[in-house]
Amino acid sequence: MGNVFCYERDDDNIQWKQQLESTCQVMKKQMCWAEPILIQLKDLRVSNKYQKQLHSFAQSYDESSLSEIQKSFRSRESSKDNRNIQTIIKRTGFTEDDLVENFIKPSRASFNLSIQSITPSYIYHEKTSNVGMGGSQVNFEDQMCFFVQITDKIKEHFDQPNELGIMIIHFRHSLNQQHQNRSFQYLHEQLTLFCRTLYETIVIYYDMISIKKKYQVHAVLLNEETMLNFIVNYVMSNEGIYQVLHNSLLKEMGEIQKQTEQCMKQNKNITVEDMEIPKDFQLKSQANPYGKAIQTLQKLSKKYGPSSKVKVIINFSQQIQQHAREGNENRGTSLLMQADDLLPIIKYILIKSQMYDIDVHLTYIEKLITNGMLNSTSGYYVVTLQAALTSLRSNLNQQQFNQQK
Repeated sequence: MGNVFCYERDDDNIQWKQQLESTCQVMKKQMCWAEPILIQLKDLRVSNKYQKQLHSFAQSYDESSLSEIQKSFRSRESSKDNRNIQTIIKRTGFTEDDLVENFIKPSRASFNLSIQSITPSYIYHEKTSNVGMGGSQVNFEDQMCFFVQITDKIKEHFDQPNELGIMIIHFRHSLNQQHQNRSFQYLHEQLTLFCRTLYETIVIYYDMISIKKKYQVHAVLLNEETMLNFIVNYVMSNEGIYQVLHNSLLKEMGEIQKQTEQCMKQNKNITVEDMEIPKDFQLKSQANPYGKAIQTLQKLSKKYGPSSKVKVIINFSQQIQQHAREGNENRGTSLLMQADDLLPIIKYILIKSQMYDIDVHLTYIEKLITNGMLNSTSGYYVVTLQAALTSLRSNLNQQQFNQQK
């Protein structure tokens, strides 16, 4: 069966350039990055090189070869460290359960399997009936493997950089030049529109619709939601551009940040008993209760991309459960931690972390992830942390009010 993608003519891949030029022309007065990219495009020689690489790479993923590739991965992984799911969480912010619920179940397929552009001629929706999960031999691990390997290849192209990587460089440089005295809302709008533009360009540049059509079941995790989170996370993985947005938020949230700092400093010596953590979860046998969870949460400051930060929060939440299990392993029965049990534990960990800018990290995540992720398990973890912080500040304000009386 011959090659269905037809690479003979370089001008097959010129459409992404034409659309990008049109988009930048419309946006150049409002978007600081549009003009530099437009100038770059004028002399850019279009090539199918990277599209060919990605399609050739995807073509190796038939159902038989996938199992061999996955088997190779398994042989290099420990039982506790699945590279595929950890990479997907880092790039998209979705947990394994969320991926299955939102993108794998057939009842959701007609909406969630789409890779689409807002340009009408490039909208493509797969039909649920064409993605017969029941008769397919491709399993979820194979689908994760496909997503990781395809995004690995795209990330590799960005890093080289290819034409799209050059776009990202221009965006970062432009925002660095324009950020002084700019509000976070302005910077957020610039980032959001750029990443949306980059996503639409990627769909055409790599002819992602052909990949989705040919590898429907394999490519089920390659969709608009996951790809947008992957793109934003990659763009924001640069320390310089991250500091621009972080410092802007820090400036605007200064008063809240001061209240959080004051609360944490005043209560830094608090105990698990003081926090009224249920006795079953006080972990008195441990010298430093919830110590690993505290250290995990502190890693938020070292991550730049929003999905990378979400992965830290997921690990943090899992670490709390692990602490609780280990602290009660001699009971002979497993304890179920309720939401009311969890809140004082999180408040205790927040205080012990002494992360005075934690509000900034959480707001940064909330603003930069997609609505789908915000409504997922990952989003629940973020909202729970925000609720715990609000409760801490409320307690501080009540104490100050009582002292004034």
